[in-house]
Amino acid sequence: MDKPIAALEITSTGIKLVVGYVYHHLVYILHALESDRARLFQGQITDAEEMSHAIRELILSAEKTLGISLESVVLGLPSLDLNVVQAREETTTTDPESHVQLFDGSNCLAMLQKQKTDEEGKKVVVDVVPYQYILDKNETFTSFPLAKVSSTLAMAADVEIMDGLLVKSFSKAVTDAGLRIDKLVNVTNAAVKYICSFQKSYSEYVYLDIGAKLTTLGYAYDGRLYRAETINFGSDLISENLAKDFSISLEEAERLKCTYGISKDPSFSFEAVKGVKVSQIAASISKTLQILTDKVNAFNLTIDSSARNLFIVSGGGGDLNGLDTYLSKAFQNRILLFTPTCYGARSKRFTNCVSLIAYYAGYEIKTSPNRPVDLTLTRISGKVISDNDKGDLTRLNQNKDDNVKKAPAKDPGEEEL
Repeated sequence: MDKPIAALEITSTGIKLVVGYVYHHLVYILHALESDRARLFQGQITDAEEMSHAIRELILSAEKTLGISLESVVLGLPSLDLNVVQAREETTTTDPESHVQLFDGSNCLAMLQKQKTDEEGKKVVVDVVPYQYILDKNETFTSFPLAKVSSTLAMAADVEIMDGLLVKSFSKAVTDAGLRIDKLVNVTNAAVKYICSFQKSYSEYVYLDIGAKLTTLGYAYDGRLYRAETINFGSDLISENLAKDFSISLEEAERLKCTYGISKDPSFSFEAVKGVKVSQIAASISKTLQILTDKVNAFNLTIDSSARNLFIVSGGGGDLNGLDTYLSKAFQNRILLFTPTCYGARSKRFTNCVSLIAYYAGYEIKTSPNRPVDLTLTRISGKVISDNDKGDLTRLNQNKDDNVKKAPAKDPGEEEL
């Protein structure tokens, strides 16, 4: 077994931590736990110190249970103000015999990051998601062409860009807890790819991640996330409106929501609470869900119409009884509810964390987060040089003349899913 991967997600209900590994393309969970000591407010960290303490507390609990040390995490980021753009970069391969190496892929990643990062740091690249590699003679691959012979390597990728201050605040909360960050990952992209690993035939759909306070809408096509939008709607709003409509406590409203959801009255006389029928609970919930349907309709106008035929729903709010039937009637389409299949985290609440583990394990070109964005290497006549040395061509040519006896470099992937 490879070293366990720790996935961390900061949400509106608290912090989620899942530790696991991938074996034969399946995710195995060692431990999954949550803490509500600190949470997001309107998608932001409002108390950085408390958040770091809560993260550290969660890590220590996991270490005690597992008997291992956790020094780093894959940090999941919400899709707030996410922008996905397509870009392409090309580099010469650095191997003297023109075999494509992981470092060549790393060069392309660095160039793509540099290309899409603004100088003021207001927007930063959180991830580069390759979807195609191109070698000499326009030979294309969907996975990294390791050891293939080519004088050049081009990478086409979806570049994910987010607000720099948000990324910095999330990252600082983790590093202040004494942890390294293995990789920053947009949770919606990770979830889309994890779902695709189960059923590749669902090539185009709208993904709904319904949380307690926020819901993320994603447009997925061919296993790629093309667009994502986060809206101010969550399952807590349903409980709050139930409490108002029936003048009951929030705790009682939460119980009614989880117990009955959108259901019909039984054939016999029955009241869920005094004076409140099951159908009245359903009517209240349906009224609140109209907020969600309006926002989804607005999102649908920005994507291809073919994607609207299928919705895949996850997140803790996706457990609402009758939600799939409600959405299917509202949008006249097919609704699938997705729950991770792995023991230890078989809950829609943990979809994102499980997806982070699968995504990081399958990410082919892992680079250090501390690698300078502007560092790339180039091969010139068998010599490997950095960008900083390119200005001294006299020295490079002299070195080439001194080594004329050396062989020259060769040329040129309710119905439960």
